[in-house]
Amino acid sequence: MSLANYVLQTASVTLLYVVGFLGGMHILGLVTLYQLFFYTPLWPLVLLYLSWTHLVEWKTPERGGRDLLRNFTRRLSLFKYIRDYFPITLVKTSELDPQKNYIFGYHPHGMFTEGTSVALNTEACGFSEKFPGIIPHLSVHSSLLKAWLYRDIIMSLGVIDVSRNSLQYTLTQKGAGHSVVIVVGGAAEILDMRFDTYVLTLKRRKGFIKLALQTGCDLVPVFAFGQNNLFHIFGGGYYSRFSRFQRWLRSKTQSGCFYCWGACMLPKRSPISVVVGSPIPVEKVVNPTQENIDKLHSQYIEDLKELYEKYKDKYHPTENSELLIV
Repeated sequence: MSLANYVLQTASVTLLYVVGFLGGMHILGLVTLYQLFFYTPLWPLVLLYLSWTHLVEWKTPERGGRDLLRNFTRRLSLFKYIRDYFPITLVKTSELDPQKNYIFGYHPHGMFTEGTSVALNTEACGFSEKFPGIIPHLSVHSSLLKAWLYRDIIMSLGVIDVSRNSLQYTLTQKGAGHSVVIVVGGAAEILDMRFDTYVLTLKRRKGFIKLALQTGCDLVPVFAFGQNNLFHIFGGGYYSRFSRFQRWLRSKTQSGCFYCWGACMLPKRSPISVVVGSPIPVEKVVNPTQENIDKLHSQYIEDLKELYEKYKDKYHPTENSELLIV
């Protein structure tokens, strides 16, 4: 690797994390707009931006997101440098019908969902070449889509709200091929991150199963090998005292303590292999019963386990690799 590429990769990942952290914490938008409003002659543009955002575009993330500039933004060279930093690869195991809409279930969450953010939400890994006609929309928590400026950055990639109405709208109103990506375990999995152990918060996550039944959209399990290996994690395995303390604290406070470190606060250069499994056929049931939901949920878990077992030796070759579903 040349020095120039090394520097560009490191700078790109640094930018990703800085913008992601400051944007997600609402700091980026608040500080930038404050400076522009009070210390530059651009204050009319700030008022115009705020008016447009709150009066016109506030509900856009719940209505299929923003299509403008999506294809351009997803192909930025920035994401290719981020891809090569780790590196991140996208593995296709089955064909997907471009006339259908799919629900991709991504596992595990990891620290910042680097795998899905690059492999599924950009063209850095050649998603549209591997799955022509499929347009993925990464779904995120609504709080991220209320952060000024940051919301515009992620919406330019096709990001949408993870709420039920938003997902249902995208799957049923945007047209053939438009699909959603759901990080099923959510941020709860961050506290359970362990090297060589994938702890998936999945047993009680059935909302996406019900959504699949109501819309008749096939489910596609996606497993990211190496997603949890980007940071050094403090503490032992899932059953260690520290891990049990974390789960107890989270149950009492809806929060928890988490300690990790990387290279100068950046993630390690550790490969992530995002393996897209075969679609699970789903028959539409407008009013699914609990039995319908539980049956499909069990099938999804079994297919996800099979995907893990089939590819773990190739993409995570270690004797200690373990999958836990909680």
